[in-house]
Amino acid sequence: HRGLMNYLWWTVDTYLRAPGGTALFSSAAFDLGVPNLYTSLLRGRPVHLLPDAEPAELGARMLECGSLSFVKLAPGHLELLAGQLDPHQRRSLAGLVIAAGDRFTSTLANSWIADVGPGSVAAEYGPTEITVGNSGCHLDRPVETELVPIGSAIPNTTMYVLDDTMRPVPFGVVGEVYIGGTGVTRGYLNKPALTAERYLPDPFSDEPGARLYR
Repeated sequence: HRGLMNYLWWTVDTYLRAPGGTALFSSAAFDLGVPNLYTSLLRGRPVHLLPDAEPAELGARMLECGSLSFVKLAPGHLELLAGQLDPHQRRSLAGLVIAAGDRFTSTLANSWIADVGPGSVAAEYGPTEITVGNSGCHLDRPVETELVPIGSAIPNTTMYVLDDTMRPVPFGVVGEVYIGGTGVTRGYLNKPALTAERYLPDPFSDEPGARLYR
C-alpha cells in the first residue's frame, strides 16, 4: 500500500494539471486502470466509467466524457485511437495522453505530438514487479531515438544501470536496469528461488532490508 500511495501522489502532482476528470475503460486491477480511477478521486474529480466500451467505439466514448485531465493508455490504444479520431478530436481528448505497458515507438509518439502538441504526451515505465510505475517522461519535443525514453525515477524510487558485478556503467555503455525504493514488491508467490534471483540486497541504500529488482 505504501508503494501504491507513493505512485498515486506522484500522478496527482505530475498528471492532474489540466481541468477535468479521468476515464476508466479497463479493469481497476490492471495497471492502466490505477491512475485512471484513483488519481481523480484523490482530488475529488469525476471518474467516467466505461467498462463496456468496445475497441471500435473507444474514441467516441472517451470524447463523450468531455475533455479529460489525462488518460493513461497502452501504445496499442494510441494506434487504435489514431484510426478513430481526427487531429482536432485527438487534441480534445485530454490535457495529457500517457502511454505505458508496451514498446512505445518514436513513430507513434511523434504522430501524437504533431497533433496534440509538445508536452501533451508522456511515457511511463514500470515492470510488473514494481507497483504500477517507477519512472516517467514528458515529451516536450519529437523523439529522435527508436523507442521513447523511460524517463526519470519517481519520488522515493531509485534506478541504476549496472554491470554484471552491480557497478554503475559509464554513459553510453550497455548495462542492466536495477530499480529500488518504495515501489519494489515483495517477490514471486511460492517461488523463493526466482525471488532470490531477481530481488537483490540494495548496496546503495542505508535502509535495512532494502532491495533492488533487476
